[in-house]
Amino acid sequence: MQVTVYREEGVAASPAEPLAALLERDSQAVWVDLDRDRPEDLQVLAEVFGFHPLAIEDAQKTGQRPKVESYDDYLFLTVHTARYDRGGQVALDEVDIFFTRRAVVTVRAAGLAPMDEARVRLGKAPARLRRSPDFVLYSILDVVVDTYFPVLDRIDDHIERLEDHLFKRPTNRTLSGLFRTKRALLAARRHVVPLRDALNLLMRREAGLVTEQVMVYLRDIYDHVLRLTDQIDTHRDLLTGALEIYLTLVSNRLNEVMKVLTVITAIVGPMAVITGIYGMNFTRPYPLFDWPYGFWTVIGVMAALAVGMLFLFRRRGYL
Repeated sequence: MQVTVYREEGVAASPAEPLAALLERDSQAVWVDLDRDRPEDLQVLAEVFGFHPLAIEDAQKTGQRPKVESYDDYLFLTVHTARYDRGGQVALDEVDIFFTRRAVVTVRAAGLAPMDEARVRLGKAPARLRRSPDFVLYSILDVVVDTYFPVLDRIDDHIERLEDHLFKRPTNRTLSGLFRTKRALLAARRHVVPLRDALNLLMRREAGLVTEQVMVYLRDIYDHVLRLTDQIDTHRDLLTGALEIYLTLVSNRLNEVMKVLTVITAIVGPMAVITGIYGMNFTRPYPLFDWPYGFWTVIGVMAALAVGMLFLFRRRGYL
């Protein structure tokens, strides 16, 4: 468990005072950061804060969709940070947040880098803002939303490379890359859209936990989420267009192959007829059998026929 107290005069990391005593003070914000994998840390949720058992159960488990749930005097939020894993997919790490009038409690997996970034930003924030719990919440949400932009930038670069491969030489590997990128976008959109709805609920003044000075910052996050949604939809349209281009190119290439095979069949067909007739097992069917140059004459006729057909196909635009 990591406890940080933000006061106007400074930041106190891991203060010696008991957590219950810190929560009784005004004009300060307390951020309690808990490790989901340590059950002894999670006991604080019930013993010190007295949160609802259902909210605590959601915080202990992962796989929740982004949401905001309102309780008597606090809010429970579920958000996800995004990162690009080695397999080319979007990996999402869940962060559960309890937001009260005097504290912000986060429950997440150990070693989550965005939480360290939020701590750095809070250390540089104006003193009059960071002592407010809703500004601490804003800083955490801002870092969470910012993790999506590098992921989408990498997806954008990957789509450009796939489009270059499409026009050079499309392969099955290109097709698998298109579907893999599409799955990554779907995973990102599945969490960004509910996050947009959650922020919309958070900005409502029904709970009364967000001050007017911090509401402006939340609206900025909401604008960033809208940008993310538009960017994801744009990338999905680009992928759909790239998939259509791939199918068109493959179909055109198949048509070219079939056209060449058809021409070969049309040329070889008359040769097969000539050789078939010439080789029929009859006695002296025509004089070429006894003529010394009969074989080469037939070969010459077939070659002339093949050249003539190629010339005719090229003149008609078949080749």
